[in-house]
Amino acid sequence: MKKLLLLLILFVSVSAFSQSINDYQYVIVPIKFDFLKENDRYNLNTTTKLLLQKYGFKSYLSTDEIPYEVINNQCSHLKASLEENNNMFMTKVKLVLKDCKDKVVFETDFGSSRNKQLAPAYNEALRMVSKSFDTLNYKYNGTTITEIVSVVPIVTQVPISNDSVSNNQNKNSETFYFAQPTTYGFQVVDNEPKVIMKLYTTSQKNVFLGTKGVINGVLISKENQWFFEYYEGGKLVSESINLRF
Repeated sequence: MKKLLLLLILFVSVSAFSQSINDYQYVIVPIKFDFLKENDRYNLNTTTKLLLQKYGFKSYLSTDEIPYEVINNQCSHLKASLEENNNMFMTKVKLVLKDCKDKVVFETDFGSSRNKQLAPAYNEALRMVSKSFDTLNYKYNGTTITEIVSVVPIVTQVPISNDSVSNNQNKNSETFYFAQPTTYGFQVVDNEPKVIMKLYTTSQKNVFLGTKGVINGVLISKENQWFFEYYEGGKLVSESINLRF
């Protein structure tokens, strides 16, 4: 009986960590690759998204409207990135797909170009990358990965009394903010638009971890109103936010 239980545990463990490319149908492509300074520089991000769609993936840019069930489950999709390995004579890139634990699930061979102009060189190299997908034979197998990655903040427990709560419910009553989907949750922007807060999904639908500048807190929904709560000077601050998802 003990041997059977041990084998069962081993099987579950192996199954949990042996995801293949066919277990995923969604891929999120960042709007900016790390080695470039501008969003969608040389149209590489959009081209990557379209390349993945060509081979059967449901791919989105991180600034696209992404299905809620995808962004609410960080392990349901892969994250795409381009990596370069250029030299004086050649532009070289490869496409890497990683899971929610930053583990490489699939990576292509390097595509290359000898074109001296960067825009056509990068795009030619990216087109050559597609050859790796020609032999991949990708087909989504219907697997649903439900594990959710969440970050648990460490908060010093302070007894809360009516005097220790700074209630700023009217502070933002006239200002509206908008939540845009990202790979980690949402970014909150104003009308400019300017990013004023980042939200990270948790296992609770109406609870987000939030960062606002150097402030770390929690965004929660109470009675159809959103509140950003954090500690400041030993007091719990609760700011109401007119937030639209």
